Amino acid sequence: MIQPSTVFRKAAHQVSCRINDEVAILNLERELYFGLQGTGIRIWDALEQPRSVHELCDIIVQEFEVSQADCQTDIVQLLERLHQEGLIDVDS
Repeated sequence: MIQPSTVFRKAAHQVSCRINDEVAILNLERELYFGLQGTGIRIWDALEQPRSVHELCDIIVQEFEVSQADCQTDIVQLLERLHQEGLIDVDS
């Protein structure tokens, strides 16, 4: 289970680029494409460095109108999906 202190980083076997208002991410091992928009792009950009769920929430709450609780719920859902797709790893 993902905790606020869990730290994530981008997986080594992915590449990403911006296409208009979207970030396209490709898992090179699985040949899987994933797209992000809106706050998802900001989270992806923040993962240039390993970051905890708590750090990501702090960034999003400062830049967007969202409560800390809603932010954490949404970020955990996104991180779970990105992790499941092999696009991010838990940083140990």
